[in-house]
Amino acid sequence: MRLIILRHAIAEEFISGDYERRLTVEGRARCRRVLRHFARCFEPPSIVFSSPLVRARQTARMAARLLDLPLRRCDALKPGGEAFDWLKNQPCQDLMVVGHEPDLSCLAARFLGLPKVVFSFKKSGMALLEGEPGAGEMRWLLTPRWLLG
Repeated sequence: MRLIILRHAIAEEFISGDYERRLTVEGRARCRRVLRHFARCFEPPSIVFSSPLVRARQTARMAARLLDLPLRRCDALKPGGEAFDWLKNQPCQDLMVVGHEPDLSCLAARFLGLPKVVFSFKKSGMALLEGEPGAGEMRWLLTPRWLLG
């Protein structure tokens, strides 16, 4: 399996509800630059799956458009979801997931077979993991600062 993990971009501050928080103008611009860099340097996956929360859906929509990929909603990627169990049963072997912290770092740790989380994703940060879920390897972990210079 080839798994690309993307954390959602910078979103509005929590005001009335976490579910509806939208991306900020800065968040959209930064994420667009990150995704363009990714598209120039790396092979895109075959599909994008997104948490149902607005900020993740907006981020995933940018990725799907820029990379010309299909986009699917995945409730397992919402905060507190069972993303690892979903991933183990996922027939697609080349995918991008867009979600939230700390869930994404937990997903990555479990994919790698680590007993605990050892890193976290910055907003618009990405990682490439390959192999079997539970015994995978990390190929790269990129922060927006590194990607954007």
